[in-house]
Amino acid sequence: MIFLQIILKDVFLTLFILNNKILTPIVFIALGAVIMFVIIQFKKEYKLKDDVILERERLAHLGEVTAGVVHNLKTPVMSISGSLEALKELVDEYERSIGDGDVTDEDHYEIAREMRDYILKSKPYCSYISDIITTVKDQAAKRNSSENESFTIEDMMKRVEILMGYVLKKSSCRINIKMDKTFQIKGDINELVQAMNNFISNSIESYKGDAGKIDILIDKEDDMVKFKITDYGSGIPENIRKKLLKNVITTKGKKGTGIGVYMSYYIIRHKFNGSMKIESSEGKGTTIYINIPAK
Repeated sequence: MIFLQIILKDVFLTLFILNNKILTPIVFIALGAVIMFVIIQFKKEYKLKDDVILERERLAHLGEVTAGVVHNLKTPVMSISGSLEALKELVDEYERSIGDGDVTDEDHYEIAREMRDYILKSKPYCSYISDIITTVKDQAAKRNSSENESFTIEDMMKRVEILMGYVLKKSSCRINIKMDKTFQIKGDINELVQAMNNFISNSIESYKGDAGKIDILIDKEDDMVKFKITDYGSGIPENIRKKLLKNVITTKGKKGTGIGVYMSYYIIRHKFNGSMKIESSEGKGTTIYINIPAK
């Protein structure tokens, strides 16, 4: 901004010096080109700074949820381990039965059925682990969104639940999701996941350690996908609420960076060409309204 002010000051000073003189069209064109160049460079610099802040916030949030993701892996890993141990015992039993005249064909079928049951029980856990790995890998990787890239609401909320599951459980908060799974949005799924995670984290914070619920309604009206995220926590003071979408500001004191809400708004506005509105009452809760063009 300072660089832009200096350049424009020099331009207008030049115009003042040339006052009362005949300025040729070439001079005007040259001055216009200089101004346009400066504005374009300023916009590039401003966007670069926002992208850097966005990247730092994304990695910081990912670091916070990683511990929870690791904790979530324990259950499927232990379940798979238990199934493998049971399968080992069945294999041992089958080997002992070979050549035993008292073991009937029905006994062999029963062992096979039990083996198949343990295998089928393990498959969902393997899929869940795969989903966790894919989600964390995609969130950690810095990607350039393609104009042709799109995703469904179901895929997005599945990733949100994976990344926020442990945080919600630890805080004794729960999310109630009502949505149509078929809606599609154009853009990078990881960026909208980050924005949703920020909103959920703020809702959890609003309960100040108490148990609470977060209602998420996702619907479609005309060509817009409409999000409504509501908590019933402490709410946002009016003096803070007026600045949330304009400044990096926080209500969390030293615990907050103030980047989350502002950068989530930046993602929705600039990455998805959407809009966002916040309504809040102190002591009653907060509702965030988001509109994003459907694919």
